[in-house]
Amino acid sequence: MALSNTQTVALQLEKVREKLPLLYERDDTFFSMIQKRDVEKVSSRTMRVPLQIRPGGRPGFASFDGGDLGRGSGTTYDVATLTPIGLRFAVEVTKLVEFATNASEKAVEDATKREVVNAMREFRTHLDCWLQTAGNGVLGTVQSVSGSVLTLAATPFKNRLLRFDQVVQIYDPTLTTNRGGSNITAIDYNAGTITLASVPGGTAANDLVAVDGVSGASPTFLYGIPYHHSDAATGTWLGFNRATTPEVRANAVNAGGAMMTLPPLRLAINKIRQRVGSNVLGKLRVHLHPAQKAAYEELAIVISEIEKGGGNEDVDLLFGNARIAGFPVIENIHADPSRVDFINLEAWGRAEAKPIDFYELGGQTVFPVYGASGGLAASYLFYYATMVQFFVDAPAAVSSVTNLAAPAGY
Repeated sequence: MALSNTQTVALQLEKVREKLPLLYERDDTFFSMIQKRDVEKVSSRTMRVPLQIRPGGRPGFASFDGGDLGRGSGTTYDVATLTPIGLRFAVEVTKLVEFATNASEKAVEDATKREVVNAMREFRTHLDCWLQTAGNGVLGTVQSVSGSVLTLAATPFKNRLLRFDQVVQIYDPTLTTNRGGSNITAIDYNAGTITLASVPGGTAANDLVAVDGVSGASPTFLYGIPYHHSDAATGTWLGFNRATTPEVRANAVNAGGAMMTLPPLRLAINKIRQRVGSNVLGKLRVHLHPAQKAAYEELAIVISEIEKGGGNEDVDLLFGNARIAGFPVIENIHADPSRVDFINLEAWGRAEAKPIDFYELGGQTVFPVYGASGGLAASYLFYYATMVQFFVDAPAAVSSVTNLAAPAGY
């Protein structure tokens, strides 16, 4: 009988491809820009941001032939207040992972070392996601529940701000009742669903998916773009009553659920000009989801004229605009696809008590896990941590177009 392949399998070498393709996104588009901006080193005490909110002086007609010139007034100053909050990113690794991958003869990568890099990049991605929220930690809205599978509403985020194995909490639609928490065991970005290990009792349509760790009614979390870029006349902003201090309200144009057109964009820009003048316009950036970038480009399709010749034979029918309305574009897959924000990066800053780094205790950054016996478990923990909060010191210098419809498919 001929020697068969089955008899020689034990001699054959196994080939393992050394490339490790990434099968998920980990963009940190907006956070990476804000991280480079104004940083205020603070303690755990409330930080005060002085603001010049109202002009002073009383102009008018004057008779200098002995007339009464009247009384005067002066500029009004006030302060916005904020306190940094604690954020952490926990990673746990077993000793077997370390033993099995700590040499090139054993694995294509040292999994423990790689995890240190992965964790920081993943933490930054979460921070970028959180900066898209309205300061309450809400990362999605439940559209329907089927067993352990939750389908999330397309507006504002579907499941784009969530990740596999992330622990989330389910709140009722009024953000009053915390129904409980669970970790995500599966996530389907195409279907817009998450699967929970255990769905909290009472979870129903219109419930809210919130970040792990927030508690109580109306929780407070990172102050993101919708918090600062709001023209609401109710609620508070950094300690100010929005109803009685209209100066701290941002500018906004409600598109009423319509597809993007040029007038709302122009109006949003002009609202800034009317509030603080034209000088600030050169500092603006347009922050938007690819859905609204596509909507803007589709406006140009019906009026495009393609000229070929002169050595330029390439045709880019998807345009690839780097600017919108004359301003540089920040295209962010984590952004709310129903809005376009005119960001003034120079107005954004952060109060930071602890920069992002390892959580350290007595010089130690790796912590043991204990087993049920009370002895050591064969695994260990490390954490990235930061204490930070974000602010805008000129809400009148930012603007938004909200409640936009998105092109089909987004």
